[in-house]
Amino acid sequence: MKKLLAVLPLLLIFTNSFSQSPDVILQHAVPFEDRFELSTLTDAITEERLVLMGEASHGTSQFYTKRAAMSKHLISERGFNFIAVEGDWASMARINEYVKHKPGAPADISEVMNSLQRWPLWMWKNSEFKSLVEWLHDYNSGLEPTERVGLYGIDVYDHEASMRDVVSWINTVDSSLGRTADRAYSCMTRHPDPGNYVQMVARTGQHCGDDIEQVLEMVQSLRDSDGISEWEYFRAEQGAKVAINAELHYRSNIEGGAASWNHRASHFYLTAERLLEFYGDNSRGIVWAHNTHIGDARATDMGRMGVLNIGQLSRDALGRNNTFAIGFGTYTGEVLAASSWEGTMQAMETPEAQSDSWEHILMQTGLEKLYLLFDQDEIINELRNPVPHRAIGVTYNPAADQGNYVPSLLPERYDAFIFIHTTGVLSPLD
Repeated sequence: MKKLLAVLPLLLIFTNSFSQSPDVILQHAVPFEDRFELSTLTDAITEERLVLMGEASHGTSQFYTKRAAMSKHLISERGFNFIAVEGDWASMARINEYVKHKPGAPADISEVMNSLQRWPLWMWKNSEFKSLVEWLHDYNSGLEPTERVGLYGIDVYDHEASMRDVVSWINTVDSSLGRTADRAYSCMTRHPDPGNYVQMVARTGQHCGDDIEQVLEMVQSLRDSDGISEWEYFRAEQGAKVAINAELHYRSNIEGGAASWNHRASHFYLTAERLLEFYGDNSRGIVWAHNTHIGDARATDMGRMGVLNIGQLSRDALGRNNTFAIGFGTYTGEVLAASSWEGTMQAMETPEAQSDSWEHILMQTGLEKLYLLFDQDEIINELRNPVPHRAIGVTYNPAADQGNYVPSLLPERYDAFIFIHTTGVLSPLD
């Protein structure tokens, strides 16, 4: 079931003609040599509250290092307050406690990276992400606790870990209520996996949504209890919301269509919105997620299918002037992925992009690395037609690469785009 969810937007069929010229693209392309030169791109980010940084795959080293360089610049030079990644809330909450030097946090970087236990491990348990975690920990060491920059997860997966955290927190406040919460969650956790749970719902028509929502009410009833820190409460309340939206995400597979994807996408934005509120007035955040999440869905065939994403939801809620989306792409190289859901990690070939694609026209500029800002009429008009744009998920078959292109109106999907001709694999820690 998860496999189908992961590839939903990657199987879209494009029928639009390709007419863009590399000459106009080249006139607006800004070449760069190393990731530090991308600070000139972040200088285009002025008052935006939410910066969305994409990736064309979850297994490419350069996408991580470039996002990290830009994130560090935004944090140190522009006062951004947090990074939120397409990872699990519970494991990233432990990492957040480490980078913010909270009491009871993991003692060292090895322990904190071992908080990451769910497949696909290479996605976050890698040297590139570890370096960012270490940088944040060091950066925060010289700041007051209220000024420290956080690191969070926005996904609904690993809901059971979030449920355990919620029950554990309730037990510290009211052990009797903790037992009640544990029983409510057992409605879902007694099933060996989400697929088994969905089969039960389909067979009986009964679900656990009401039970799980009751736990959120329990958490909220304890808000004014003595000795509750703001972070402890926020973590527990968010964990309860993860459980609610995970159940909706899985159960909505029964009705089909875009519902399941949209529950997950809505949770992505909900988390970003709550973090902005948590950090207070004028707070600013950075989100790392796949291009299919951060690029406005309405600029692709996803929109015609009723599929939402955080790119669209952020623009709708905050206004386009308050968001900035950066897409990423590559022409060829290697990528880490698996051939099936929960399969073995492999270094796979990234085939040369197909000849009618966005990646191919960027290759024709002759530049190894470039970025584009979609802020001038000439380039916006040049890209007035949809262009096939490659997207690779955690599962991938290079022999079927032609099924991994999403037709996109690039200046509507993103505010900027970074292209690297040849890319390589992440450096997994395990």
